[in-house]
Amino acid sequence: MKYAVWLVRLWYAAWMIPAGLEHFIHIFPQPGYYTTRPLAHEMLFALLHSHMFDVVKAVELLTGIAVLLGFFTPLMLLVCMPVAFCVFWWDAPLSTWSFGSVMAGGRVLASDVLLCVAFVGCYRAMFPLRAKPPAMRQLVLAGRIIFGAWMLMSGANYLFLSLWPVPMGHEPLSMELMGAYVHSGLLTVAMLIQLVTGALLLTGLFAPAALCVVMPTSTCALYWAVLEHQPLPLLLALVAFALNGLLMLAYLDYYKGALRRSALTLGESGRATTWDTLFVHSKGRTPREHFIGALIPLAIVVWWYVRASPNVYPQWSLLVLLFPAIVLHARRLHDLGHTGWLLLVPAVLTVAAMMIWDHRLDWGAQLNFAVPLAALIVFVGFALWGCIGKGKAQSNAFGPPAMA
Repeated sequence: MKYAVWLVRLWYAAWMIPAGLEHFIHIFPQPGYYTTRPLAHEMLFALLHSHMFDVVKAVELLTGIAVLLGFFTPLMLLVCMPVAFCVFWWDAPLSTWSFGSVMAGGRVLASDVLLCVAFVGCYRAMFPLRAKPPAMRQLVLAGRIIFGAWMLMSGANYLFLSLWPVPMGHEPLSMELMGAYVHSGLLTVAMLIQLVTGALLLTGLFAPAALCVVMPTSTCALYWAVLEHQPLPLLLALVAFALNGLLMLAYLDYYKGALRRSALTLGESGRATTWDTLFVHSKGRTPREHFIGALIPLAIVVWWYVRASPNVYPQWSLLVLLFPAIVLHARRLHDLGHTGWLLLVPAVLTVAAMMIWDHRLDWGAQLNFAVPLAALIVFVGFALWGCIGKGKAQSNAFGPPAMA
């Protein structure tokens, strides 16, 4: 189980970090920028013009870093779930269900879902049948009923009743963003979420999870109200967001698992065979059997990105994978009685190869071919050395030299 989780985790980190980073430093053109599909075009440019895309890409970048480094990973996977869903929505129904696009969006959403399942132990406390806040229970009950009724009526009005119209906005940016939400069907999804979570909050069933699920819609509503510049929508959005947040604070004990700084996934046990030990912390040693087990999912993900189409920009994903590869091999070298600094050679060659691949370096046809080939040969050589070499416990008795 843990090897499958590591494979998904490596792939997801290598995808999300470049996807988020490109928006801020433009390492490659924004995918889909020149799409001819009307709904996809409308949604993308509404997000860009409203600067909501800045938030989306920041979440992608932070999630990728968290998944890679094991830093508040369960929390960031939850934060990124709405983004992953919207990526799928943009790549599937908004892109007329094009097979390649659906597969790309489906991989992102499936990866986030599968990793959440892998951290299920961190989320289990969020699903009590009847949650009991530790203090001010009457006040929390009143707030939960008010907020639940508000969400239920808001969702029911949009989906079934039509008692009041949807506020389409007055300012250009708010009108553009709301129009994209309506035309894309994402507003219907948001209202369905409000309907279901509102019913759960009114009945008191799974309240902590319901509050977590509805928080992205409360956040988006507040963001839209800020763009609208109208006092009443802004006040209502602020009150809804505050109620949502305060109720989550009241149920804070139920979220402590999801707020862990570091957590184990399904299949991980002990210190020797965890993600953080093998792929994050270079100090220490990794014996041959653990090295081979971790090397296999890493090699599969590297192979996938090497074979990926040019539209995926695999060179940046491979640069992300260089970090866990260096850590894993450094720990193995320590077990073999050698310094991890030997890995500077394949690391420098790999960075140079990726820059050549991305047309940022040009050393002539011969060197442009030779450098990537040398990087591959040297890294494969280190991997084979790690697979066949025998550990030298005595030489490492006082610990290996640490990599900077």
